[in-house]
Amino acid sequence: MKAFEQLKTYLNKLRKLNYLIAIVAYDLDTTTPPKAIEEESDLLLDYINEYASISRDSNFIAVAKQTMEEEKENPKIQKLCRTLLDESEFLAKIDPKQYEEWEAAYQASNHAWRKAKEQKDFSLYLPYWKKAIEARRQWASLRKDESMNTLYDACLDAYEKGTREGDIDAIFSRLKEFLLANLPIVQLKQGKEPVILPHGKHDQEDLSYDVLDLIGYDLEQGALRESEHPFSNNLSRHDCRITTHYHEDDWRSNLFSVIHEGGHAIEFQNWSDDMFNHYVDGLATAAVCETHSRLFENLLGRSKAFVHALLPLCKEHLKGEFKSMSEEEFYQAINYVEPSLIRTESDEFTYSIHIIIRYEIERDLINGKIECEDVPAIWNAKYKEYLGVEPSNDSEGVMQDVHWSDGSIGYFPSYALGNLYGAQILHKMKQDIDVDQFVREGKFDQIILWLKEKDFAYDWMDPNIYLKKVTGEELKVDYFLDYLREKYLK
Repeated sequence: MKAFEQLKTYLNKLRKLNYLIAIVAYDLDTTTPPKAIEEESDLLLDYINEYASISRDSNFIAVAKQTMEEEKENPKIQKLCRTLLDESEFLAKIDPKQYEEWEAAYQASNHAWRKAKEQKDFSLYLPYWKKAIEARRQWASLRKDESMNTLYDACLDAYEKGTREGDIDAIFSRLKEFLLANLPIVQLKQGKEPVILPHGKHDQEDLSYDVLDLIGYDLEQGALRESEHPFSNNLSRHDCRITTHYHEDDWRSNLFSVIHEGGHAIEFQNWSDDMFNHYVDGLATAAVCETHSRLFENLLGRSKAFVHALLPLCKEHLKGEFKSMSEEEFYQAINYVEPSLIRTESDEFTYSIHIIIRYEIERDLINGKIECEDVPAIWNAKYKEYLGVEPSNDSEGVMQDVHWSDGSIGYFPSYALGNLYGAQILHKMKQDIDVDQFVREGKFDQIILWLKEKDFAYDWMDPNIYLKKVTGEELKVDYFLDYLREKYLK
């Protein structure tokens, strides 16, 4: 029997465990009664630890190494085995008890965050968050290798293989300079601020399902629920679930959260059988995944072409002011640029500034230049300096995002990188098909067909290889800057 056939026995077990982990995690964020959270969190930790124990198994490691040796001409299997062995080598450095303590710290921090955010009290969160950050520093110190200069390099590498602080610094310095210099100009050029009227949760929910259907999200293999922070989760081959959060005072928040998370899930639902059969589903980096969510949410979702398909659904479900709203008025409402406090509700132009702020803070936090108790004041100062706004409490400031609570340090740059990748991919897509016409007519099946053949099929690759395969070029920041210039400055 070939080694890969033996390896599949382990991979199928890991796949089932991952499904269980994902189901429990989704339930914790959407359904679990408050008094059951601790019990269900213990269940989640058991599954996570069982998953790690397989990755440590000496026979599993031996079979993975043998598979890598036998399948030298198969790039998918090479990438798969390299990923598996990297994780196994890392886990070999760690005492299993320490690993369990890290996971427990992340879980406790996450649950404390939920309560503290609701009560707008950072002090309730701080002691738990400090333990989670210390766990992540320990984790990073063991992940760090000779190619990395800082602890934060190790965090970045976990989400975007091969990316380093210096790479992000260079990219973000260009973005920051452009955005801060042009934000006042954009604000002067645009029309008057749109009047956003409240709309009930149930009307927004009905709209959400129709919008998801329009863009191509298959609810026969998905689900939409409500959570504190919107997210998507690829649970299994035919189970890609998403969540949203309804704000009755601003329908735009849910609408574009749904399109964003739907964009993620559309990628997951359109991976090929070949990718699943080679177990490389899920190997896409964070930025590659964010490429597709940001592509659907902004590059397509806030385009003039999409307004033609989207506005009729808003007229049907939200009624009120939408009955007499023109396409131009709707376009202005969903593209109005205004510095704000909340990342997930920010406009397309200022969004990357929110990411840059988080990057600058989490980089210094993990590298030990600042501590957890310093973060609220630094956060508030950066928002005042970059965007001219200041939080009135920490729930609309440092506690607004879930990421830091569970140790997901290094993920935030992926959102901005996704903007850059997406603009470059859209440029390529428009050379091949009439994107605007298909979007205007609501023919997202044609958009998805192009993505499935020209993009999704390669997203298991390392990001630099993937982007060159899809677009024929290495990453060029200018595609995104040109897109913003064309849309907001002309």
